[in-house]
Amino acid sequence: MSCPPLDDETVEERVRARLARKEALTRRPRTVYGFVIHEAALRTEVGGRGVMQHQLLQLPQVGALRNVSIQVLPFGKCSGLALNGPFVLLETAEHEHSAYVEGPETSVLHADADKVSYLAQVHGMIRMQAFGVEESAAFIRKVAEEL
Repeated sequence: MSCPPLDDETVEERVRARLARKEALTRRPRTVYGFVIHEAALRTEVGGRGVMQHQLLQLPQVGALRNVSIQVLPFGKCSGLALNGPFVLLETAEHEHSAYVEGPETSVLHADADKVSYLAQVHGMIRMQAFGVEESAAFIRKVAEEL
């Protein structure tokens, strides 16, 4: 349940958008995707045990794609930088860089080189603290089994 509750149309729209993002991973095999997921996100049960287990077990499968890497940032390795919320680093075919920062009330697309550079540095520091790709896949499977 969301707070405040969402109407059915909004929920359906968000589900369609998420499915479209998932399809993009295989539709564009030359595009490289890298994800870092905090352990808390893996352990926060959403939708019930069965739904959560299914979702978790999808992650190593997606991470096995040639163009996708998934890493887990474990409890205890988290720098304060990782707690500032989700963000996405983007690079166009023309090598222009931007960053999309999500927040509870608003989201912002940054094109300012200094801001994007700072977020790229933050991302690098978070990745250094995260498990490697193979260790992350094993960890995700373990969390799914523990449910």
